[in-house]
Amino acid sequence: MAKQLMLIINPAAGKGEGSTVGGRLLDMYDAAGYEFRVHFTRKEGDAGRFAAACDESIDKIVCVGGDGTLSETLGGLLRASYQPEICYVPLGSTNDLARSMGLSFDPMEAGKLLMTGESSWVDAGRFNDRFFSYVACFGAFSSTSYETDRALKNKLGHIAYVLSGAKELTNIRPYPVRVECKEGTIEGRFLFGAVCNTRTVGGLLKLPVTVEELSDGRHELFMVREPRDVGETQQLLTALTLGNYNNDLIECHSVSQAVFHMPEEMPWSLDGERADAGRRVEFSTLPRAYRLMLPRKE
Repeated sequence: MAKQLMLIINPAAGKGEGSTVGGRLLDMYDAAGYEFRVHFTRKEGDAGRFAAACDESIDKIVCVGGDGTLSETLGGLLRASYQPEICYVPLGSTNDLARSMGLSFDPMEAGKLLMTGESSWVDAGRFNDRFFSYVACFGAFSSTSYETDRALKNKLGHIAYVLSGAKELTNIRPYPVRVECKEGTIEGRFLFGAVCNTRTVGGLLKLPVTVEELSDGRHELFMVREPRDVGETQQLLTALTLGNYNNDLIECHSVSQAVFHMPEEMPWSLDGERADAGRRVEFSTLPRAYRLMLPRKE
C-alpha cells in the first residue's frame, strides 16, 4: 500500500510562492511513489483544522508556509487522534524555528527531508488553552509580526518586519508584570517578555540555547526590564546586540512552567500571530510534543 501524505500549503507564504512550491513538491513525492491529500489554507484556522483530522492513514504531514502556518498545524495535530511526523518547508519571512533547527531555506531541499531526514522530538508550549511551537511574547516589537501588512511581507520578506518594527520604536512602553515559577518570582516593569524554545527570535535576538535543548522539557524565560536612564539604555542595547545577557536589566531563566500576572490586558504574540490573554497567562512546556524531520547527523 502506498504511503499517504497530508500536505498543508499556505499559498500566500514565501512572497506568494506557496502554490508554486507546493506543485513542485507534489511532483517530487509523486515520483517517489507517495499518495497524498492536499489542503490549501485560505483563512486563519485552516491549517489547524486540517491537521486535527489526521489519523493512522497519514504517514507524514508536509507543512509549507511560515512560522504561523507551522504553529497552526501543530496546534491541530496535538488535538488529533494520531500524530504523524512533520516535514516543515519554511517559506515565511523570518522562520525562527527552521533557522534554529538547521533546516534548509531551499524549499526542495527542505521537502526532501521527508525521504532523507530523520525525525527528532521537539518540545512545544501551552499558552492557557492554546499551543505554540516556539515563542509566546509581549512588549517591544511583538506586534510587528501580526501587524505588518501581508502584501509588504510578500514583497519585501524579512526587511518588512524591520521597517514595521522601526515605526514601533516611538510606541515602546513598559508593562507591569509579575511572573511566578518554581525558580522564584520575577516582578517589575518590562519592555519585552517571552517564553521561547528557539535559538533566535525575530531573526535578530539570539538566545544561549543549543539544538539539543529544544527537546529538554524546558523553555527559556526572557524578560527585559525598563531602563532608568540613558546610561542603562545604552548598556541594555549593547548587551542585546552582543547577546551578553549578564545584565541587571535582563532576566533569562530555564523554566517548564510559569504564571504571568498583569494588572491590565496587553497584546501577546504566539509564533507571530496575535493572542489575547486577559490579565493572567498560564504557561507550561509540553515535552517531546511532536516529531520534526531534520537533516541526518553525520
